[in-house]
Amino acid sequence: MPGGERPGLRALLRSVPAAVRRDYASTLAVQWFVLGTGLYLFHLVARRGSVNGFAYYQIARGTVSTFQPALLLGLGLGLQRYLPRTEHTTRRLARQALYVEASLVTVVGLTGVGAGTWIAGWMGLSGREQVTAVLVMLGGNCLCSAGLAALRGNHQVVDANLISGLGLGLIPLVAFLSAETIEDFLIIQGAGAAAVGVWGTLVVRRRPATEVQDQEPTLKTLIAYGIRRMPGEVALPTLYTFPTFAVAVTMPGRPEAGYVGFATSAVTLICSFFAMLTPVLMPRLSRLFHRAGENTGVRQLLTALPVCAGVLAAVPTAVMLVFAPVLVHGFLGREFSAAIPILRLGVFAAIPLAMFYAARPTMDTLLEPKFMSRLLLACLALEIVVTGIAAVFLTPPHAAILGLVVAAAALGFDGVGLAAYAVRLPRP
Repeated sequence: MPGGERPGLRALLRSVPAAVRRDYASTLAVQWFVLGTGLYLFHLVARRGSVNGFAYYQIARGTVSTFQPALLLGLGLGLQRYLPRTEHTTRRLARQALYVEASLVTVVGLTGVGAGTWIAGWMGLSGREQVTAVLVMLGGNCLCSAGLAALRGNHQVVDANLISGLGLGLIPLVAFLSAETIEDFLIIQGAGAAAVGVWGTLVVRRRPATEVQDQEPTLKTLIAYGIRRMPGEVALPTLYTFPTFAVAVTMPGRPEAGYVGFATSAVTLICSFFAMLTPVLMPRLSRLFHRAGENTGVRQLLTALPVCAGVLAAVPTAVMLVFAPVLVHGFLGREFSAAIPILRLGVFAAIPLAMFYAARPTMDTLLEPKFMSRLLLACLALEIVVTGIAAVFLTPPHAAILGLVVAAAALGFDGVGLAAYAVRLPRP
């Protein structure tokens, strides 16, 4: 970017098309509904299941967040990257992706149930029944995410938001109110999410045909991209869930794993404002850079976006820092006061992670998948190393959260640099 041409925040916002702002606002509103429902479920689970039930629920959510990207085979990002480049094969490609996902989820689910006793012992759960419930929830979320990604890649924003709100927001709440136990709650939630995901794939529309003659991507293209991108997609949620699992393994049966999970959920809440940039921007950028030539204004916006995100994320981070006692006591209860210092340390990770999420649409669209995968894997390795070293001097929960903060800082600043590099690359 030439010197003196860096636009201010107000100019950047004015340069964004109205359709993009509208889609972003609606997508963000639905995402906040999903996150709000999730936070309310924390409260409900803590009340019904007490400390032990809350820890089990956090382990279940952590399991889904960790293993879902691996089971998706990178199809979520692949659909958002390649579906905008189709015209005649849009619906077929979306359904083929769902068939692959359903087959994989079935095989993994049956295998997991067979090894349920061993998995329960490793995760500190009470038995195979708890493992089965987690696997059903995992499979349902995978199918829902596949349908959601297809709708987002096809730029069906209204349909995508409906699927997201139903499958990931409303159904979990209805499932909790309908269930007697936490295990039943997870099973009903997973089955409902699966049904919504299948429905979402079935309503994918054929894109309007144009005069451009181009070879359209195939399922092989999707899977080849997804497999190369999958290591990074696994590493990113593991960055969040590793602290919870590290504490759960180090302190089995103790409530500290739930405290750490609550802190990472607070970081997720802050970063949700910026994570929704990917489903809104990536399909547009994929089509723009695939079909169009140079666009200096778009490149300038993409370069400045991560820095603006970091500045904006500092505001809710400061709010959570100050009002941590109110948040913990209000959502969880007075008996969870030990979570306050963990929350205050953990929210510092939100600022660099916001920068990364704002840079992510650019990197996923313009860079080869190996760049993102290597970056995310390196930051996950850094988190593990820092956690191990810090555990010598700190308690396991504080050591795990410190590892998250350090890894987030590395991810955020490296992401900014890679995004700036990506927009300077010449397009074919």
